[in-house]
Amino acid sequence: MNEHTSFVPNIALGEFFYELPEARIAKFPLPERDHSKLLVANALTQEISHHHFYDLPSLLPEDALLVRNNTKVIAARLHLAKPTGGLVEVLCLEPIAPSPDPALTLNAKNACRWQCLIGGRKIAVGTVLSLHGLTATVVDKIGAEAIVDFVWNTNQTFADLLEAIGNIPIPPYLKREAEDVDKSRYQTVYAVAQGSVAAPTAGLHFTERVFEALHQKHIHIADLTLHVGLGTFKPVESDSIAEHKMHTERMAVPLTTLERLLEQATSAKPCIVAVGTTSMRTLESLYWFGAKLYANDGDARTRNDLWISQWDAYRLTAEQKTPPLEVALNFLLEWAKEKGLEHLQGETEMIIVPSYPFKVVHALITNFHQPRSTLILLVAAFLGNDFWRKVYQSALENNYRFLSYGDSSLLWRIKPPR
Repeated sequence: MNEHTSFVPNIALGEFFYELPEARIAKFPLPERDHSKLLVANALTQEISHHHFYDLPSLLPEDALLVRNNTKVIAARLHLAKPTGGLVEVLCLEPIAPSPDPALTLNAKNACRWQCLIGGRKIAVGTVLSLHGLTATVVDKIGAEAIVDFVWNTNQTFADLLEAIGNIPIPPYLKREAEDVDKSRYQTVYAVAQGSVAAPTAGLHFTERVFEALHQKHIHIADLTLHVGLGTFKPVESDSIAEHKMHTERMAVPLTTLERLLEQATSAKPCIVAVGTTSMRTLESLYWFGAKLYANDGDARTRNDLWISQWDAYRLTAEQKTPPLEVALNFLLEWAKEKGLEHLQGETEMIIVPSYPFKVVHALITNFHQPRSTLILLVAAFLGNDFWRKVYQSALENNYRFLSYGDSSLLWRIKPPR
């Protein structure tokens, strides 16, 4: 590792493995969303307690800010016919044209281009796949990844077309085909912004009943959007985290959410609760872009969009370019107003691993994640290297269900305000 990368954490991935029995992976959701178990853990006191998700409002302080990811999973998995008649699975991953913004490309009519995953080894560049008036031409391909041009002759948007002929792309570790139940249950009840190929699963436990109880306790809700890609399931295959390439995900944050964050940061008892790792990743990325504006780092001030690279947080920390949260948020707000932006949009490839200096989030609501994944590294960073193991061991001993359709946890890195 040279001097220019001395800020990259030296982490051995073997330390983040645990035994997850196949029987503990939840293959289907519970009949009622908010009846899942809820493990509560505090990194400061090392205390662990067990509850149900419908208890969440009683476990959060009044006037806390709950930030949720309102992305919506699209029916991105298509089964298209080859010229020879056999079926090929095509999974739409990221839009390319007419725009990398999913909202624009999903509303396209007649034609669009996507980066896709294609099943089957014999699909060459130039292959034309089809189904019900939709044609998909493979224009470039490396391994299973391909660039695909879609053309259709109806007046439907691409989103309508996917809804009609596509399937919800449930996680590969469920080892089953999508069923009717997944259409509703692999979405949060507040999903509105189409563009994800995986659900922000921490939000799957919320119900209108829970939100009403949160409202009664004067707990505030703010939305942001981070479109979840398949990279969220990608295991870390390298021995060192420095060799792992983090996936990029697209995010959008309304100014109203930024203003809510600033209010919370300057309150007497700030408490920001991220619903899921995707919300946390977005919130922490906001801080670091604000820090880049503060330090006039790179091209931040001339950009019209957000961009955080994999190691920006660690580099800026090493360079001591870390203003207080309210300062970073004020710089971000002023930048957005100067640019005439109502929504902040951009991309982040930030990775959160042990030694990461948290700047925004005080508590995290999240499910239980796969061994040796970037999500386990995030939890270990939040709770501490030893305590995350105790939390996961407690969940296993108390029959918690794991992964996307599994149970939940509320993790604190501070003493909850009262």
